[in-house]
Amino acid sequence: MPVANLHFTEVGPFDEITFEFDRQVNIFTGPNNSGKSTALWVLGELLVYPFTMPAKLIRADPATWRLDLSPEAGVGPIEGHLPAQQNNMLETYRVIGYTCFVPAQRHGTDFRSSGPTAKQDIESRANGEAELIARERPTYARQIGIEALRQLMRGSRNLEDPILARRRNLLLTGSSLVSDEAVIQKMIDLDYAAYRRNRPGMRAIVENVISMASDITEAFPIAFLGIEEDEGGLFPLVSTLDGNLPLDVLSQGTQSLIQWLARLLFGYAEYYDFPPDLKEKPGVLIIDEIDAHLHPSWQRRVIPTLTNYFPKLQIFCSTHSPLMLGGLKAGQVQLLRRGPNGKVTVSGNESDIVGWTADE
Repeated sequence: MPVANLHFTEVGPFDEITFEFDRQVNIFTGPNNSGKSTALWVLGELLVYPFTMPAKLIRADPATWRLDLSPEAGVGPIEGHLPAQQNNMLETYRVIGYTCFVPAQRHGTDFRSSGPTAKQDIESRANGEAELIARERPTYARQIGIEALRQLMRGSRNLEDPILARRRNLLLTGSSLVSDEAVIQKMIDLDYAAYRRNRPGMRAIVENVISMASDITEAFPIAFLGIEEDEGGLFPLVSTLDGNLPLDVLSQGTQSLIQWLARLLFGYAEYYDFPPDLKEKPGVLIIDEIDAHLHPSWQRRVIPTLTNYFPKLQIFCSTHSPLMLGGLKAGQVQLLRRGPNGKVTVSGNESDIVGWTADE
């Protein structure tokens, strides 16, 4: 169910700002330090669970927010203070469906897996979440202590609403960086589970990640072949123009693309229990610097590919590339600019962006 409007105060470079959103595509652009990432972090704080926006961005108490959903949601305006209290967002979570946040920093490694993993228990998940909070809010973590933070996470899991627990069981997300390790491990787990449970839809999601990436890379087609093993352990194998290769030896741009597509699709499918009609399910994708590491021709194909595969997905992303804006409809660009007084304002495109040059 689409998000229609967002208003907030006293965060990052914003004294007060109101955004009006398109039902499907919303691209934040503008100079550095104009607040693109900040706006996405506020959206993450309100729409994604569990999520922690950088506390240093909150300039004053109270920093307020107000969120409006589309009329058909049947949910009135929601408002509050930052940091957000997720328990107050339960009704919103129910109507907007799956949500995903992908940070700008996406890190590739030479990770190999020792084998499929069982569903993580409460303690191991709580430890992972404590480490995530320690990275995002180091001052808070030092004050409370990492062991106390772990106990707090274990307690919160036991008491939380089922809809929050459902979201927490997906891949962990945060505002700092994402590594390929969790994505590769999830590919291996899904491939194994598809065989063990006789659920081909699980393996199909892995194939869809690579298929979507191949649609974007176009002149460099890739396809998922399966899970292979070398002396280091298990890894995903893909076919390329250069032969069959491990995922971790592909170009940085290709790996970055596959990482965030996998984070989106794996959570999307798992949230709805791998339905055959996944493209009809509502969802929200928030991604910072969606064009990172991508060739200009790839940048032009990202948004059309996403909207073609998932027409019910509402996309919020930031970019510095004018090529990402080509073909967008009126109201799909959020242009942030600072005035002479330093105040940040936002404006939208009043007409479709068709036939414009890059400098325009």
